[in-house]
Amino acid sequence: MNPKTRNLFVRTASGIVYVALMVAAVFTPWVAVPLAFFFGLVGIRELYKMFETPELKESYSFTIISGGLVLIAFLATAQLFSFVKAMPHYPEATLFGVMLRPTNCLMFVLAFVGIFLPELLNRHENPIFNIGIGLLSLIWIILPLCVLFFVWSARSPEVMLAFLILIWMSDTAAYVSGSLFGKHKLAPNISPGKTWEGFLCSCLFTVGLAVGLSYHPSLFVCMPVWGWIVFALIIQVFGLLGDLTESLFKRKAGVKDSGSIIPGHGGVLDRVDSILFATIPAYLFCQFF
Repeated sequence: MNPKTRNLFVRTASGIVYVALMVAAVFTPWVAVPLAFFFGLVGIRELYKMFETPELKESYSFTIISGGLVLIAFLATAQLFSFVKAMPHYPEATLFGVMLRPTNCLMFVLAFVGIFLPELLNRHENPIFNIGIGLLSLIWIILPLCVLFFVWSARSPEVMLAFLILIWMSDTAAYVSGSLFGKHKLAPNISPGKTWEGFLCSCLFTVGLAVGLSYHPSLFVCMPVWGWIVFALIIQVFGLLGDLTESLFKRKAGVKDSGSIIPGHGGVLDRVDSILFATIPAYLFCQFF
């Protein structure tokens, strides 16, 4: 087996495993909880590894603990909400209601302090940079995972699965159409492989798929057709911004992939960058809608 064929086989096999785990997580909390911790904590590790310095090595463990505290606060509440909301006359929970629970507030305060603590205890040369990486870890990686898990617990699994399917369609269509028809670079200084042709074709495919999904009975109850079209465009635009943001970080760090934990695909951040960026805008649209 030549190297290209072997790489394609490995990439396809690991991609199938990844999709299977994500689909299983949508319907099974026993998969969703450990997968959320895996993505969150490994994602933080990859971000710190990209910009690794002796000072960041000292603050890394504090950021991992902070990220774990925030995940525990959301996941425990989401599990409780999933159980209690089945009881009659239970009011609809909100994301801010979850955040303002006393135990969650305590965990958020501890997590916030944990980001600053290494810089207060040590005299580092670049405290602002170190604190920035820690806050970025919580805001860019941990918070979207928490919101995703909250939406999973508060709404039907079909809606969550539709969100993931649209993300995957957006990424796949952009890559395939860009490879076949791409001529005009979208962001040559950040990601030379992305083209306007790939982006526009991806928009068409993603919106078309969203229209098709909207006719599923359980999904049409959530939003009409035009709502799903806007939902798909939000996923498309913010998913692209997430991809470009991670590409910018990798280019600045001088690395090709964020890691190598997923054979043929790179790191965790390489796989979930679009999801991380699109989750909160998609959630806000659904809430205001």
